[in-house]
Amino acid sequence: MSETSTSMSRSALVAVAAALLVALAVLLYVLLRPQSPGDDSVEAGFARDMSEHHAQAVQMSLQVIQASDSTDVDVLAYDIATAQSNQLGQMEAWLRAWDLSQARDGERMAWMDSADGEGHGADHDGATTSDEAAAATARPGDPDYRPMPGMATQAELDSLVQAEGEEAEILYLQLMTTHHLAGVQMAQAALDAANDGEVRRLAQAMVNGQRSEVMLMASMLAERGAEPREDLAALGY
Repeated sequence: MSETSTSMSRSALVAVAAALLVALAVLLYVLLRPQSPGDDSVEAGFARDMSEHHAQAVQMSLQVIQASDSTDVDVLAYDIATAQSNQLGQMEAWLRAWDLSQARDGERMAWMDSADGEGHGADHDGATTSDEAAAATARPGDPDYRPMPGMATQAELDSLVQAEGEEAEILYLQLMTTHHLAGVQMAQAALDAANDGEVRRLAQAMVNGQRSEVMLMASMLAERGAEPREDLAALGY
């Protein structure tokens, strides 16, 4: 074999080896690259449902700021409105980055079926109010309809709008406590089942922050001679 033929053979082998290495690198990239959450994933369901949950918390917080006479409630409501608006923005940004719709196709909280084995019918470890039975049988548009556990009904929102001073403060603290208890459970479900690191980090921040605020609101209610609607001690607070 001539020197020229030998050189060409070596070049061919090098080219084949390089092609194989490129193919292997592409295969490893496809297999190992982070996959965006799918439309029916825990991450997508959590982002959609918690966004709606947060939007109502912001609404109630802005409302009580107008009606409250106390600086402590104003500061708390402002903090909740600010933090949850920021978190809402993060979750909406995730859905855009994942190329998913902001709107859900199925029922609210259906993702929790896979997250905790109970689904959206869970009782939130006892975090229920005295009118949960009425809310459970109400339909969208009814004043007692509760879109998700923990969320205020339209009747409760109307009462908050009409209340003033200490009455508004007490109602807000009670409604927001109920709201946070359900929010903590939802965030914990995402923390337990989600694979995306950013989702898990935000869910943990929600659990920590809202549990702390539940205790703060209990003390603020006590200062006003009132109590949460739930037995916090029984819930581990």
